[in-house]
Amino acid sequence: MNEDELNKLFAAHQKSITAIKTLDDRLDELAPYEIAKLEYLYSQAERQAWRIAGHFKKLYKYHEGMAEIAQGQAYKSERSDGKKNSTDGQYLSRIAKGEQLTQAAEYEGEFLTWRGVAGTYERAANSLKDMLKAITAEGGNQSRTA
Repeated sequence: MNEDELNKLFAAHQKSITAIKTLDDRLDELAPYEIAKLEYLYSQAERQAWRIAGHFKKLYKYHEGMAEIAQGQAYKSERSDGKKNSTDGQYLSRIAKGEQLTQAAEYEGEFLTWRGVAGTYERAANSLKDMLKAITAEGGNQSRTA
């Protein structure tokens, strides 16, 4: 996913959140149809959050892989002149690996954050399903709780 696609996904996510907030502000007054619509919006936001999480997971896995490559290349480079022993080469090559792992950690943090966001939306959608079941069990009468 390129930056334009990611930005479009962030914009779509923000649009979903705006629509959710509009309905959520009136949660106690919503008709069953509106509760179902809110459930749909949470599901939509969840899908968007998972796609964003997937983007960051791909980036952090990429940088983890590049860390291994960078370490191997640095080790080979350090040892190529014959002036450093294998222990020196091993320690010096960890610098290159560490630089990549630092970048990977940033993307991993973003992945974990968005995975958590997606889980929150899933739980919200499930709560709305429970509300609809309760409305049905009460014979369709939705009483306001204050």
